[in-house]
Amino acid sequence: MPDVRISDLPAAAAAADGDIAPLVQSSGGGLVTRRATLAQLRSAVLADRGAHVRDYGAVGDGSTDDAPAIQAAINDLKAKGGGTLSFGPRVYRIASPITVSDATIRLQGAGFTEGPGPGQGTWLRITTTGFTPFTFTGVYTRGSAVRDIAIQQRHAAALDANWVPTDYDFVFRVQDCLGGVDFDNVFFCNVNRGIYASNSGRLDIRRLRGQLLRTGVEIDQCYDIPRIHNLHFWTFWTSHDNVVRWSQAYADAMVFRRCDGVFIDQAFALGYRSMFRFGASASGITTKFYIGQAYTDFCQYGLLVEGNGTDGQIANLTHQGEIFNANGAPIPGGTGIFVNASNTRIQAGNLRIDAVESSAISVTGSNNRLDIFSLRCVRYNHRGNGAPAIQLNDSGAATPNAVHLGAQPLLEYGNGGPLLNPGTNGQLVVGSSGGGAPAPVTSVAGKLGDVALQSTDIEGFAAAVTAAAPVRSVAGRTGAVTLAVADVAGAASSTAVAAAVSAAAPRRTVTGTADTPTLADNDGLILCTAAGAATITANDLGATLGRPATYAVMQGSAGQVTIAAGTGVTLVSDKSPASFTTARRGAILSVICDGSGTVFVAGNTR
Repeated sequence: MPDVRISDLPAAAAAADGDIAPLVQSSGGGLVTRRATLAQLRSAVLADRGAHVRDYGAVGDGSTDDAPAIQAAINDLKAKGGGTLSFGPRVYRIASPITVSDATIRLQGAGFTEGPGPGQGTWLRITTTGFTPFTFTGVYTRGSAVRDIAIQQRHAAALDANWVPTDYDFVFRVQDCLGGVDFDNVFFCNVNRGIYASNSGRLDIRRLRGQLLRTGVEIDQCYDIPRIHNLHFWTFWTSHDNVVRWSQAYADAMVFRRCDGVFIDQAFALGYRSMFRFGASASGITTKFYIGQAYTDFCQYGLLVEGNGTDGQIANLTHQGEIFNANGAPIPGGTGIFVNASNTRIQAGNLRIDAVESSAISVTGSNNRLDIFSLRCVRYNHRGNGAPAIQLNDSGAATPNAVHLGAQPLLEYGNGGPLLNPGTNGQLVVGSSGGGAPAPVTSVAGKLGDVALQSTDIEGFAAAVTAAAPVRSVAGRTGAVTLAVADVAGAASSTAVAAAVSAAAPRRTVTGTADTPTLADNDGLILCTAAGAATITANDLGATLGRPATYAVMQGSAGQVTIAAGTGVTLVSDKSPASFTTARRGAILSVICDGSGTVFVAGNTR
């Protein structure tokens, strides 16, 4: 019916139920006049029609509190078994709470004009804090919906460097419905928090747009497949630097806690701390999430995982991490994927991560595994401090973190940053470019995949390591090394090398004095020094080692190796000339030359 209140129509004398009203009906090519009593109209035609908020006293002038009238209309529809509550193209102020309890109610607006404030269509204006504007609760509320409505909030703070949004509650709370409530074509203009759902499965959100300042959607205790499609969060209200940068530091587009099997597709967010934040609550974590197509722009994190044991899949994700309106400078501490948890499992098809301060992917905790089919990193290591494209923190005694790449990654404009950080027990595996089994070598001097090892790949080795060597890392580049005797070929003395790399002895690789291994007596150590002089002390070889321990030191560049007194070492040289001295008497040395030159031994050395 037109957007006119019945009370605005001309007054008439009181009518009785038996009064007859004419009805004109189209029939074929003509019109037929029928008649019905008012009692018949009430019990039949009018009984099943929806309601309009202005029939219950809503004004829609943007200043009168229309919440009581809207609540009265909802209560009336509930008494009639539910129905559609229509809102005309006006601005309705909501200054007190409205509840839909155990009734299936559709809140139907007249559409809206996207923009910074009320234009055409249906707008709900909220200017008062301390309450929840709309709450859906109760099992009979399942199937309710909110459609074609825009919401606006006011934030009085000046847009200066100290700006923060007014602390409004979520506009919509869906609580203990057990089933779904639908949101379709809803626009949030400068809204602090949008939709919160708890203990309500099968939530369906479609065509959600706007500028959310703190939280867009948050879901917890959802045990049955919520869905989010066609989400677009952008600077509809303002692109002021102080507003967007506040959101980049504190706002999350979507937050998931205990959530089973959420489907997300066609999602875009600009200017947030994170687009997808997977946390935890007392009810648990998110499992089996599915992200289809997603693009995060000017966001600190594309994917932020904080809940231990979170798992899910990503088809396509693009992330850009610049500070808003700062000429391409990245957000401090930002990264495309940040796993700040343990025991997670994430599979991704195609990832593109652009403009991050340090690493494109960062993983803390332990026993995390990421499987990525295709990875492209553009403009990482922005500070030029050697940050890798993938940062895997050392898990210590716990199960190491691992990243498995299905193909060689595409690294562009990384300022010389490596693919993986050194000094970690984290594992990086790259699949064969030809589709075969992965190479047994995870990382060798920055090379990945199917590699033919050269002598230059291992600092200080005179000859190559066989391609079949089960080498996880060489020369301290990425962590521990496991070598068998057959893995080292062509050294100066096979006997000395065999003693040093006995298959039964645990070993680590140390570059210069950058690492401090813990070794037991009779353990073997291969020590590859960096360019220039290196000093080997008791700390480098284990302060409590006994004399029976055997060590092989391989010097790969011109310089001097100094051995502290009392340290038992076997030296193998592959350069000419090279000299080995002792700091003072007492060192027991065995010096072997591979025939390429002369080895000079200082006077106190034996």
